[in-house]
Amino acid sequence: MKNNIKKLIFPSLVLMSLALVGCNINHEATNTNTIPSGQTDDDGEDDPSISTAVTGVSLNKTTLSMLVGGTFKLEATVSPLAASNKNVTWTSSNEEVVIVEDGKVTAVGLGEATITVTTEEGGFTATCVINVVEEEVGATGVELNYDSYSLTVGDSVRLVETILPENATNQNVTWSSSNEEVVTVENGTIKGVAAGEATITVTTVDGEFTATCVVTVSEKEVDDDYVPNEEDLEMNITEEGEYNFEGEITKQIYVNAPGKKVVLNLNGVTITYGKNSPIYVHTCDSIEISAKKNKTNIINDTRATLTEEDSTQGKGAIYVADGDLKLKGTGTLTIETGYNNGIHGKDDVKVQKMTLNITAPNHAIKGNDSIEISSGTLNLSCGGDGLKTENSDLSSKGKQRGNVDILGGTVTINSLGDGISAAYDANITEVADDEGAVEYPVSVEIKTDKYSSYEGATVEKSESKFYLKLSSSLYNSYGTNYTFAAYMNETFYKAAYAGSKTSSSQGWRPGPGGGGPGGGGQPGGSTTYYVYEIDKPAEATSFTLYMFSGSNVTNFSTSSYYAKSDAKTFNSYYDMIQVSSVSTYSSKISFGSWSSYDDSPSTKGIKAENKVVVDAGTVVIKSTDDGLHANNDGSLENGEKPLGNVIISGGDTTITSGDDGVHADGTLKVLGGKLNVLTSYEGIEGNIIEISGGETYVVATDDGVNASSGNSTPSITVSGGYLDVTVSPSGDTDGIDSNGTYTQTGGIVIARGPNSTNMAALDTDSTCSITGGTIIVLGALGERGISRGSGVSQYNVSLHTSGSKTVNIGGTSYTFNNSYSYGKTICYSSVSVTA
Repeated sequence: MKNNIKKLIFPSLVLMSLALVGCNINHEATNTNTIPSGQTDDDGEDDPSISTAVTGVSLNKTTLSMLVGGTFKLEATVSPLAASNKNVTWTSSNEEVVIVEDGKVTAVGLGEATITVTTEEGGFTATCVINVVEEEVGATGVELNYDSYSLTVGDSVRLVETILPENATNQNVTWSSSNEEVVTVENGTIKGVAAGEATITVTTVDGEFTATCVVTVSEKEVDDDYVPNEEDLEMNITEEGEYNFEGEITKQIYVNAPGKKVVLNLNGVTITYGKNSPIYVHTCDSIEISAKKNKTNIINDTRATLTEEDSTQGKGAIYVADGDLKLKGTGTLTIETGYNNGIHGKDDVKVQKMTLNITAPNHAIKGNDSIEISSGTLNLSCGGDGLKTENSDLSSKGKQRGNVDILGGTVTINSLGDGISAAYDANITEVADDEGAVEYPVSVEIKTDKYSSYEGATVEKSESKFYLKLSSSLYNSYGTNYTFAAYMNETFYKAAYAGSKTSSSQGWRPGPGGGGPGGGGQPGGSTTYYVYEIDKPAEATSFTLYMFSGSNVTNFSTSSYYAKSDAKTFNSYYDMIQVSSVSTYSSKISFGSWSSYDDSPSTKGIKAENKVVVDAGTVVIKSTDDGLHANNDGSLENGEKPLGNVIISGGDTTITSGDDGVHADGTLKVLGGKLNVLTSYEGIEGNIIEISGGETYVVATDDGVNASSGNSTPSITVSGGYLDVTVSPSGDTDGIDSNGTYTQTGGIVIARGPNSTNMAALDTDSTCSITGGTIIVLGALGERGISRGSGVSQYNVSLHTSGSKTVNIGGTSYTFNNSYSYGKTICYSSVSVTA
């Protein structure tokens, strides 16, 4: 996916005055008042203004029932919300049933049709299946995903309505706000206008059933109680402009410039400070820190390692409590801290061109709203996550928060936690100019946990927790549609989903997929549980567990709930208790026994709470947990249900993993590029797996390719590309395993595995068919076998012994290597095959 670079040059403006304290002769402090946005860099090059690439699209409905003559407006949301090109096209699979124009669907005849929306950029699609019926199904009610919600002025979020029953033939609703001077609402999207409270009401057009959400809006406040001592300040910056620093500095640089743009030019400076963050930004509109050309700059944060939360301490060696942070220039900046994060920005963090070296006991770079790297060289070594975002709501301008975008440059991460942890999407792509040339190619290398070279201090988590574990049946009944909260010391503490875990004779280990729903059990009769974590106050001796209807309830009450437990005393030896049953008749939650939870950190290569996209560049990952991972459990702060998708459309990705190579709770798509999973537990796993291009190589000790249970019927579809799967010829393992269907219409597949119908090279729980392309099975087919279309023939070739093999498929020669000998060769193809 390519984006155009637009170059803008802003002239320098007149000089302004400078407010400074304690200026010393070892550095020069000047204020030239150059507006930071779009200015030329110190090497004379212009900053690029980068458009945001499209990474997907979703619809407000995925299924719909209608009467002939009925209409409904489908709303398409192009991801990210800040995407430059939001153009889409609409099509109907059967215009004799449903027609569509700009998202407005009209039912014209009985039957079923699929409406597809397709993005102009990237060709991403989303669908809604519409069933036009003869008899009306009336609405019986409506629900909202939130009963109450808190916003700050300027922020917005999408409320999602659900008409009951789901097959009601009139899904149209109207929206209203009790006070539009406080909160406005348009098609379910609410926006905070002023401080106060308003009630949002959604009303069904059919029957006028209603649901409400009480919205509280507050003024934006800087969560920052720190007031510096004047004698500790090198400079107190309160005015807009540029400030230059060089030489040795042993005091703090402090910025408090509301609404102002500030630039800090580092001209060969060493800042050593140990009372708080060496660079502390209380508030500003934006701050740029520029490492000037050919200059080496060092920031030493000499504070002791963080052990308890302290609101008066800056969370990073560079800490921005309010305002966007941009690090730029063609010089070098080295940050060493033993306290917490290397860089912590509460809004957006961008890195461009500079060489940035960070060593930190927690996260190397944390940008609560977003992190964008467009060029430069980054060497990050840390005890937490390499790159981390936290928020997943919408900004006041409708921009989706929580993305980590690597658009150019070389990024090397050695972390004891996740390499990249994105609260929304993680995107790796490259930016091209109008002629398609890439100025800053992407190269990413990530090593986590035992592969990491980091050996420094780590931040101890002072927050005490306890855990709930649910069986698969209880989780499937209540885990996604209800919210748990523990009542302790007259306060509710909300339970947060912590992932799946598997118990066996060897004790606990992360479930396959590293903690997503549908991970499944381990071989050998082990059982998978789903775990929630709850903050526990130090003084609490007992708790009462409550269950509330709704996937993300925030307004808790001791008098209105779905179910509750009796008071339960904490066990002094164990920290996890099993929820054994939930009675729908007595509204009673019952507990099983206590046990221990091994609270090991997440150590994935690249993790996102919504979607991971690899579109370009070179990516090398060595991780003890999943290499690439996308979640779809819980709810995002923007009101959306997370997708849990992984999309590989370009680039060259190599993964060494102790768990899954690639795991998607939702859909895993391989559209292009090269994916090479060198070692893994399961190679690639998703609820739905679609391979339409590229080259994919998988080596696994369990299943090579696995379509697991999830929100949709499991399926594997191959329509193009090249897929090569290696697993052992013996043991409880499958080369390709679908808990639903396998369908091949094109491409080339080599699937290796055991020679048994129970453990096979290709195994499905439902239909297995090929109507095009080529599949070579080295080993056995599962119990379902494989059905062939009329254009597919069986070819008698022998390729199952160990060693190098060459096969001619449709006139093209392919060479591959078998690490083992397998039971036999089965080959089906729509083109000629010889060996």
